Amino acid sequence: MSWLMRGIRGGILTTRYPSGGDEMPQAYRGAIEALPADVDVQRRAAAACLSGAIIPSEGRAVIDPTRCFQCGECARAFPEAFQTTSTFELALTGGDPHSIQERLAKRVRTLGRSIHLRHVDAGSDGSEEQELAAIFNPYYDANRLGIFLTATPRHADVLVVTGAVTQSMREPLLRTFDAMPNPKVVIALGTTACSGGIFAAAGGAPVPVRAVLDVDVMIPGAPPAPLSILHGLWVALGRSDARGTFL
Repeated sequence: MSWLMRGIRGGILTTRYPSGGDEMPQAYRGAIEALPADVDVQRRAAAACLSGAIIPSEGRAVIDPTRCFQCGECARAFPEAFQTTSTFELALTGGDPHSIQERLAKRVRTLGRSIHLRHVDAGSDGSEEQELAAIFNPYYDANRLGIFLTATPRHADVLVVTGAVTQSMREPLLRTFDAMPNPKVVIALGTTACSGGIFAAAGGAPVPVRAVLDVDVMIPGAPPAPLSILHGLWVALGRSDARGTFL
């Protein structure tokens, strides 16, 4: 009875996102913002960036969001050139954002209101899986948006891939994709899935997801927060704007 009364007093605690204007706490490290700074400072920061996400440029550096781990070390070491933000809407699409959004929306309209995800761990460290699982808990409750997980690719509309693709997972990933009915959407979830992360410079395997499959939406982060994942799914369904594009 006490739990019942506690629930009544607490009311609805589920996030209203994406219809509500949810914000992350200020302590949350989301997108890293480059500030106008001397090129020499930018070069020093680029040399210190373990993921190689910083590209020096006149005026302010360019940050490759698909490589950034959002560790915030650049902002701590070079506060005159970088700052952390609590921005969590990080999803990127390939090509022109308006055309990709229209294409995704058209594709998803044929799927109906219920969307099923098939997740493949192609070589992650497990952190992305924890955040992906969190979107189905009572607070984020992706089911209320018509988003569900499925165990079989034959029932899946969206393929969510985590981790850089290892050599042993390349064939299972391709077989999963081939088993999905058309139309189908591919999401790379996490920085390593988006760009290969720290493995990218090594060459060979593991490789980013887009080296194996055409990727529609990337959700960078190490790992991305549950709200970042919900935003990326909403972008993949053509119902929200992406933060930017990837090449």
